[in-house]
Amino acid sequence: MELQFTTLDVFTSKRLEGNPLAVVSVPAALKDRLTQATKQKITKEFNLSETVFLHEAAGSDNSQKHRDVDIFTVEHEIPYAGHPTIGTAVLVKYYLHPHVETLVTKAGPIGLVTQEDNQIRAKIPHNVHLHAKTLADVIGDLGDYPGLSPVPQIRDAELRAPVFSVVKGMTFVLVRLPTLDLLAQVSSAYRLDFGGLPRPLLDDEWSDSFACRYYYVDVGSEGEEGDRCVRARMVELGFEDPATGSAATALGSYLTLNEEKRDTRLRVTQGVEMGRTSNITVETTTATRDAGSVELVDLWLGGTAVVVMKGSLTVDI
Repeated sequence: MELQFTTLDVFTSKRLEGNPLAVVSVPAALKDRLTQATKQKITKEFNLSETVFLHEAAGSDNSQKHRDVDIFTVEHEIPYAGHPTIGTAVLVKYYLHPHVETLVTKAGPIGLVTQEDNQIRAKIPHNVHLHAKTLADVIGDLGDYPGLSPVPQIRDAELRAPVFSVVKGMTFVLVRLPTLDLLAQVSSAYRLDFGGLPRPLLDDEWSDSFACRYYYVDVGSEGEEGDRCVRARMVELGFEDPATGSAATALGSYLTLNEEKRDTRLRVTQGVEMGRTSNITVETTTATRDAGSVELVDLWLGGTAVVVMKGSLTVDI
């Protein structure tokens, strides 16, 4: 079986920056033959943080306005991820199928809107949830617990950070740090085994989830609307991720509901420390309930991508 693939650098307009992504096109005739297990092996072959499998429409059906996608990390399939969404959306809307309006993920349909300069706004399905416990609640006072940062100020922030899911299956420990100097000291050498914690961290019915730490520093605001700006890093799984759109949408949702309490635009810069600067935009709209609390209505993820490589891969099935 021969499959066509494209790689893109996502959340950047400069090649060899941003977050690399592989998108493998799956013809409709091969959909049932290409198993999830084989997709996992292909993902490991690319060895990028995520690989997307884009399922094409049958025959000459160019009227179909949606495409199904599967998203894999090197370890397992996930329901949603940000840089695969934006990278695939740029490829579909600007290079392959301009008429397509929706990507269908395991988390739900994602509406696509084009903007100037090959930018994409993606309307993200969400089912947000703030978990009751923090790492301090499940680890206690074990300051030397394996996987925590050895830097006391970072470790304390990790222990007290809120644990937040943007959808079922995608959970982030949102670690706020006070300075960029501390952010620079975050290291990929310390992998926290979320599945091996002394007690469950996630609430019941939410436990089957990818989980990692997302570190961020507030760096001010910009623009007439006062966009909130942060620098961020996602260091987990034994490596650093240049751009983590799912974590950025989780952070934007959390800050909207718990701090801003209004429609919010968040600008996230990530990947600076590893020389792959990425620029992510998160926009939220809100509504006020009768009791005065704020609920999340719409969640948008924005960015662009550039094509880097095209080719074919051969697999035996």
